[in-house]
Amino acid sequence: MYLNSINIYRSIAILLIVSAHCDSISDLQIDTTSEAIFANLTAGSTIHFIFISGFLFHHVFYRKKKTNTFYFGKVKRLLIPYTILSIVPIFLKIKFEPEFWNTYFILDENGILYDYIIPSFLYYVTGAHLVSYWYIPFAMCLFIMYPLHIKFIEAKPKTQFMIIGLLYVIAVLIHRPLGRLNILQSIAYFTPPYLLGILCSINKSFIYNKLKGKEFLFLATAVALAVIQVLFGRYNNYSKPAFVYDGIDLILIQKSVLCIFFVIFLHRFEHSKNRFIVLLASTSFAIFFIHGYVLHALTLLKSEFEIQIVHTWLYYFSTWGILVTLSLLLAISLKKILPKYSKYIIGY
Repeated sequence: MYLNSINIYRSIAILLIVSAHCDSISDLQIDTTSEAIFANLTAGSTIHFIFISGFLFHHVFYRKKKTNTFYFGKVKRLLIPYTILSIVPIFLKIKFEPEFWNTYFILDENGILYDYIIPSFLYYVTGAHLVSYWYIPFAMCLFIMYPLHIKFIEAKPKTQFMIIGLLYVIAVLIHRPLGRLNILQSIAYFTPPYLLGILCSINKSFIYNKLKGKEFLFLATAVALAVIQVLFGRYNNYSKPAFVYDGIDLILIQKSVLCIFFVIFLHRFEHSKNRFIVLLASTSFAIFFIHGYVLHALTLLKSEFEIQIVHTWLYYFSTWGILVTLSLLLAISLKKILPKYSKYIIGY
């Protein structure tokens, strides 16, 4: 039942997610084709997390008949830490960026309701207060739809492929929401890779047996899609209002192909154990929760000491390593200090 390959995939996914958040602090400028291709291959890496979640929903919760405890487990592991870790960032956003929500809503009245309560609520339900925190409100909405996901699992294969095909068509047309604030648009966009994860779990025997040796065709396809995106003059994620046409979202297609590549490729390491990879996988959600804090601290230090960046790519990879290392060390430390409560604070 335990799949070590998926555990390895989780560790890779968190590294890719953190990497995508190192651009701004590194003052990274995409000037060459190779840099743009790299940016495209790392952008949208949250899709890996979503794919893995779908895969594990079927492989663990559905197959073990634990779907009735599925959502409660997500509340305990995701929503409670999110709530605790959001208190300080929300307070700071309200204090130092009081006009933030005026871009999206008209909050031109004064008083506790308009100055504190409504902004706090908006931050909490969107995750706009800290980098990557948008994922948690969205994920909780996605996970609460698990009865529909069960029906998808139990549908006939033809119906499954029709549903997932239709949803992909919709997703590549609507793109991600601007600022990742529209949860309904996020659900429409990210549901296809979640269902793809479920589909890959259902058909994993076929994938492992029939597609073995063909994994690099998927990798080559993903790289080709990243190159095509560059040829169209685009890199990074596609974001827009849902009903404004702005081309086909190649990032979603590319990441979905990469997901299948990783499933096939990593299966060869099913019986290989590495202590660091196991640790990285087990702390993946903690790193996810903590790295935004660390990134903010590093940004403040850079500004305070007026650090001038000469080699942006060297700084980028250094920041990436520091972010992961410090987040990991903080997670381990908190686990040792509060072994009974750390899972409620950082999900580990």
